[in-house]
Amino acid sequence: MITRIEISGSAALVALVALVTLAASAVAQDAGRRTLRDGVYTDARAAAGKKVYDAQCASCHEGGSMGPGLKGDDFLTTWENKTLRVLSTRIQETMPADGPGTLQEQELLDLIAYLVRANGFAAGTAGFSTPADLDTITIVRAK
Repeated sequence: MITRIEISGSAALVALVALVTLAASAVAQDAGRRTLRDGVYTDARAAAGKKVYDAQCASCHEGGSMGPGLKGDDFLTTWENKTLRVLSTRIQETMPADGPGTLQEQELLDLIAYLVRANGFAAGTAGFSTPADLDTITIVRAK
């Protein structure tokens, strides 16, 4: 016969194991997470992105004449705590205004690197190389 204490003890053990498993999973998931402060792009990628920005974005976004500014406090307020993937998806689906979805993957990654640099974040030695990498990078403010 199983007593009430044994059932409670077993239930507590199961709950403890579940909590430890969840905590370990969260730690493993966060291990791959980075922020803009972690040097997530390379100078070469940002330089290529500046060319994309000048050709595809500047005419509408410089000074916020037609589109919102892509640099500074307003930009960071809009995108803070979101991943670079959220930003890149928005750009890919809506920009340029006269041809949404026309940026090639390489151009989009380069542009994202330029926007990170333009918002005051330092380059690193190993930047993102695929759109999936953008899922692991959170937009934050510089300290």
